[in-house]
Amino acid sequence: MAAMGIAVAALFGVAFVLGWMNLRSLALAYSGPKRVDAGKCFTGNLTLTNGNGFLDSLWIEFGADLMGEATVSGKAFWIAESSIVEVEGRPVLRTRGLRSEHRGWVRSGFPLGLMSFSKSLPVNAEIGVLPKPNVPRALTLRGYLLDGSSLAGSKYFGGIGEWRGLRERRGGDGLRRIAWAASLRSEAAGGAILVREDVPPGSQAEGCLVVFHSYGGAGDLIRPDRFEKALSLLCGALGSLVGYGMPVRWIADFNGWEEGVLKTRRHLAGVRESLLSVKRASGTEAHDLIAALGRAREQECVVVISDMPRSGWEGFVPDLVIAPVLVDIREYDGSRRKIGKGGRR
Repeated sequence: MAAMGIAVAALFGVAFVLGWMNLRSLALAYSGPKRVDAGKCFTGNLTLTNGNGFLDSLWIEFGADLMGEATVSGKAFWIAESSIVEVEGRPVLRTRGLRSEHRGWVRSGFPLGLMSFSKSLPVNAEIGVLPKPNVPRALTLRGYLLDGSSLAGSKYFGGIGEWRGLRERRGGDGLRRIAWAASLRSEAAGGAILVREDVPPGSQAEGCLVVFHSYGGAGDLIRPDRFEKALSLLCGALGSLVGYGMPVRWIADFNGWEEGVLKTRRHLAGVRESLLSVKRASGTEAHDLIAALGRAREQECVVVISDMPRSGWEGFVPDLVIAPVLVDIREYDGSRRKIGKGGRR
């Protein structure tokens, strides 16, 4: 019995040494995009390298937890000495932030399958999760006001401006612009189909001021998820305006109300990069918001975005030449149904 016990102990000892050596020289590396949008799937590759100069590795499971929330993993039955195994993953990261090191791991049941050996490995790879752009509905419904060109030349929006009168229909006029009652009377008298003649207010806009703030009324709850959604709306609004060639100035309380100017996609990329690590401003006062809104120029359209309900701050928005676009975060966090169209309500 003693001999059998010694033999079993020796067997397990050898198994332990082999299991440890099986994982000893393994290393993990990740390759993929350095910047990704939150909530958007992307492709990344995880590579396992066997650096042993004389031993193969067997029965290996490996993986990496990217940003602590999404795992890319794979299996390899046999990895020859000084060789690699690569697996492709399509993870989704939802938490905004920047990280340069991630937790990796390898494990194996070799040699007997009676014991499990595991080892944690650092995976050095810079990954930044950017806010996913989300264009505010108020801009998609009223954005022709911000296009800076005539309504007929609008590239995206098809709304109408202020009514000026009626004229005969010409080629290119959409059906939605036909004044049906007036057209029926005109045709009965032998005339032509009539359409609305509108003056698009957007032709007045020379630029746009985007204001982001975290001021709320008494009793309004502070919710971190709303701040993340508001940052997505900020990215979407800036991207939409820059895409239309609109000169944009933007200010936010989380960066000390420092003014930024956007004219190109490169400028926009720089703004998104700056949002990787921003934190919600906690001390925004009413006079801060009033002063920020007071920076609006006469022929600028103002877009106001906040992570606090609109009811707590809309009273501070002054009367402007061009009606402002006020974005209500409650339309995007599921706390209330969609509020209808436009800016002020």
